[in-house]
Amino acid sequence: MRPQSDVVAGGAAPVIELSGDGRTRGRTHGEEAGNLIATSMERWRDRIEQLTGRSSDDHVARFLGASRLIDAVRVGSPDLHDEVLGIAEASGQPLDDVFAYNFMDEEWRYAGVSAIGCSVVGIEGESGVILGQNMDLPASMDGSQVLLHIREGDDPEQFVASAAGMIGVLGINRDGVGCCVNTLAQLPSALEGMPVAFLIREVLRRRTRAEAGAYLRSVHHASGQNYAIADRRGIDSYECSAAGVSARPIAGPNLVHTNHPLWTAGSAELAARPDELELSGTRSRYNYLSVAVPQIRDAAELETVFASRDSGVCVTPRPPRMSKTFCGALFEMGQDETRARFALGQPGVVEWISVPWSGPA
Repeated sequence: MRPQSDVVAGGAAPVIELSGDGRTRGRTHGEEAGNLIATSMERWRDRIEQLTGRSSDDHVARFLGASRLIDAVRVGSPDLHDEVLGIAEASGQPLDDVFAYNFMDEEWRYAGVSAIGCSVVGIEGESGVILGQNMDLPASMDGSQVLLHIREGDDPEQFVASAAGMIGVLGINRDGVGCCVNTLAQLPSALEGMPVAFLIREVLRRRTRAEAGAYLRSVHHASGQNYAIADRRGIDSYECSAAGVSARPIAGPNLVHTNHPLWTAGSAELAARPDELELSGTRSRYNYLSVAVPQIRDAAELETVFASRDSGVCVTPRPPRMSKTFCGALFEMGQDETRARFALGQPGVVEWISVPWSGPA
């Protein structure tokens, strides 16, 4: 098994410039990050074998054979389907493996993996809206961070944080629509419907949060997931699963969401189940952020909160929970401009970087 990196050097994660149609974008990604993709997917295969006791080839064949996820993407998002084809072609990785790697949340459900994490925060103020999160992923993925800078046709320009070989895990577009997500493993899943990574990218093609919300309501979801969608006018949040979509019922100036449902029907009963919730630390993170967020005055203070290890918001792997904060993101949607900052590794360990848009809006 390959050794796992403990620290990602600040600024070391590559920024990959993507443009053109889906196949072209994927090939560019695969070419520029080919070595990183190879290393990352080897770690992914090792992790599968550790968790399942089967070869990764056997696990992927069973997973894809039992699902209709590729068909759902081919029909529902053909351009992103082609982007995955391009990544596999240019990186030299098996196509089935690259699809399974991009079906991250869905493969977790199939393998019975739990307690990954993620903490999402939204703040509405007089000068605009802040949306941010810590994205927690398996510790084996640390070191694979990339930032995708996407310019495609008539769609808005986008910055998307991702792992090498994946199409995205969170992001923001030039029109000021930001998308942060956190897994809700207690909600129903299915081996059909649209996978999370593809939903994120489709949301970022929308120019308002209303359009993004309408899109999320229009599709069948494969995994339980919360999607926090913000623009300069406010914040919406949708708890989505194979059973449907539940929108945040009451608008408010602050949003805090971790890894248990808050407004899906039956959420109180789900939250009473102690095993997975306690392992992921979702309630302790939620309680900490619910107190801390109302006191935050600006994005710089939120950076400090996201670096907090004592609170569990910045995750360090400890058995049996071998997950780690993979990246942090802070999006500021003001009346005149949209600003995006990323920590492509653990906040407090790596530096936050500000990303420039390509030119005047």
